[in-house]
Amino acid sequence: MTQLSLASTPELRDGVEVFLYPQKGESCQILFLFLSSRRRLRITCKPSFSALLKELSKPQTLGESLTNSGLTLDAYTSSFLSFLEEEGIITMSNPLETLLLPKEYVEQYKRQVYFLLDVLKSPQLAHAAQKKIFDAHIALFGLGAVGSTLLQQLCMMGFRKFTLIDYATVENNDIARTPYHIESQVKSLKVQAARNLVEDHAFDPIVFLHNTTLKTHTNLDILGEKISLIANTADEPYIGYTNIKLSRYALQHNIPIVAAGGFDAHLASLGELLIPHMTPCADCYATFFHERLKNWRPIPHPVKDREGWFGGLGSLSTFSASAAALEILFFIISSGDQQVSPGKRGEFLFHDYSLDTFVVDRDTHCRSCGTEKS
Repeated sequence: MTQLSLASTPELRDGVEVFLYPQKGESCQILFLFLSSRRRLRITCKPSFSALLKELSKPQTLGESLTNSGLTLDAYTSSFLSFLEEEGIITMSNPLETLLLPKEYVEQYKRQVYFLLDVLKSPQLAHAAQKKIFDAHIALFGLGAVGSTLLQQLCMMGFRKFTLIDYATVENNDIARTPYHIESQVKSLKVQAARNLVEDHAFDPIVFLHNTTLKTHTNLDILGEKISLIANTADEPYIGYTNIKLSRYALQHNIPIVAAGGFDAHLASLGELLIPHMTPCADCYATFFHERLKNWRPIPHPVKDREGWFGGLGSLSTFSASAAALEILFFIISSGDQQVSPGKRGEFLFHDYSLDTFVVDRDTHCRSCGTEKS
């Protein structure tokens, strides 16, 4: 809690709506609605405290606000003000001021800092979380519809350091699925188009490129410098295979993975977060599906060359990318301490706007991450 002073100028945050309910007896009820996170907080307090809230919305000192609401800075009032600050309802100083980050960076991402303030309830915690984003090094495999949109959204969150891996080139039909500048970049390498995307959106970007495909024999030491997180959207030959390759590497190097989209013909998919030794690994998922789908046999398809014969809206890819971006943000700000022991996967169903999700538990006998390996 900030040291209270009558000369200080506490500010009622403009991202919080305050609703006063009719007074009943010696108390009144107040509802706080946080606009960014939609969080709701309802309290019961003395009527004079509701009057103080009205005064805190004015550009004046704490002493003036207390006088106008008939209060003094006693233990009860100090406790109430401490509660308001701890919940992120008022700030005793400029919530954007910090020594952790460049001023220009904070100004560029201040809308996100305010969102983090709503979630974390503290300017100090919000700055620390944004500093993790500023310092993070993301390796992104696959720069197609989901990967390019995920990259753009990570830049818009304040991530700035990337290692980008893909082997393909930008095609004319990518205009319906990616944020690349198609006219000027058609036939150029996707890694180069992705670099341009980062340079257009990120603050002081640092980008490493690898124009290669992800195969069984690919040497992942190409990642080089310590990676904070791997995002995988590489769907060739199949994201289940590429996930296993990356997951085994990540387990050895203690790197979390987010799998985003690319699950065969599934559109608007919600991929899993793989945290070494906390969540199921990719081998756990493979075992799960091998068992659950053992009696499932698709008939041979009459069309042999199926590339380009099915697809989806760019907005469905954006949905997968947005979900992955939020999952990465949640992981970063929670330091991986959240309750994530089960694995989760799902997809958005367009026909009725529902989410079809399921849970996968860790396999204790898993060859890669099991605790009871034979």
